Amino acid sequence: MEIYTSPPLDVAAPGAAGGATVAVFDRADLIFHGVDHSGPSFTARVYLAHPEADAATPTTAEAGYAGCFTIFGHGGCVGTDDDHCNPKARTVDDFDLRMPHPLLPQTKVVTVTEALRRLGPVSQVTVTVVPVVPGETGPEVTDALSFTTLRLAVYRDDRRLEEDMEEEEAVSGSHPG
Repeated sequence: MEIYTSPPLDVAAPGAAGGATVAVFDRADLIFHGVDHSGPSFTARVYLAHPEADAATPTTAEAGYAGCFTIFGHGGCVGTDDDHCNPKARTVDDFDLRMPHPLLPQTKVVTVTEALRRLGPVSQVTVTVVPVVPGETGPEVTDALSFTTLRLAVYRDDRRLEEDMEEEEAVSGSHPG
């Protein structure tokens, strides 16, 4: 795929109060599952709340830039048989001592904590991924990007959850119901 823009993703932290309209989090990660790296190398630039991002979009906070991941691709298959580059064709059992097939899809994580905080109080966010390769006059979009799922994971520090619960108990305990 070329440029990918997600549907709106929910921003919700574990343990968030039921009536909370703003997500409170200590860390936020975008997790890309099933990333194919069998083709050419590229860099996937990640933007939040900027669906019109393209190869010319600057990698600045003002442009919604959140981070990137790089694929060092294999550039295609040069094996001698049809299944040489097919990870599913390899038989594996519990006692197989070989390393996993080198072309199994990867998982990539981009930490987007600060970029998500810069958006302010939001309950949803769109993610735009712009895969680029070097071109003669600058970065150019490539169609090398391929992944199966994208997930936004937000985390709370357990100690902060306990502090929040203590505050809520203190507030609710001081007001007769």
